Amino acid sequence: MKTKKGIKSKPKLSTILILNIGGILAIIFGTAFIINGKSNLAVLIIGSPFLALGIYSLYWVYNFDILHITDEKLIFKSVTGYTKKTILLSEFISYAEIEKENVNRDIKWKDLTLIGHDFKYKISSTSYSNYSELRKTLIKGLKRNSASEKEWKRRNELKFGYGFILFGILFSLFFGNIMDSKTDIIPIILLLGFFIFLIGYGIRLVRKNKNTSR
Repeated sequence: MKTKKGIKSKPKLSTILILNIGGILAIIFGTAFIINGKSNLAVLIIGSPFLALGIYSLYWVYNFDILHITDEKLIFKSVTGYTKKTILLSEFISYAEIEKENVNRDIKWKDLTLIGHDFKYKISSTSYSNYSELRKTLIKGLKRNSASEKEWKRRNELKFGYGFILFGILFSLFFGNIMDSKTDIIPIILLLGFFIFLIGYGIRLVRKNKNTSR
């Protein structure tokens, strides 16, 4: 939306609603797991990440940036209109843009990182419905930073690697804990095999991207 003061970001309402509803449900789900898992360490471990994710989702919405771009400044306002900080556009020296997708590759979005001498700021097409307009204005006169994009890919694969390892170990412990003499062994073996595969794939990602670190 263009005004006499420049361009104002338009929050993507679908993202805000999803994070609000998802955050509340995750807190409820995580809290229930923690309460019921006082005598079961595996259940307690599973519930804690859900609770943390729910709290983070609500905090993200509360801390959401409303952007105002003038000819010289990028102004950050809170959802209540309070000015949080201001950055001169001349402080940005380059940018990096990453196209991302979900696991099924049917949902794609872009993240734009504005790079200064000693700071970075990222905006996402999932957060703003007028992302293209914001991008066009913010990258004007800036060079694309390919090295930063390659480093993001390395770090991202490294995070996925650690995530797969942690996920595989936690759920292996969980299903191992609920097994008893009456449990059908074949589904459990298949599940454990799947989790072992995840752990192995995670180790491969970690080794690959650790070797390419600077």
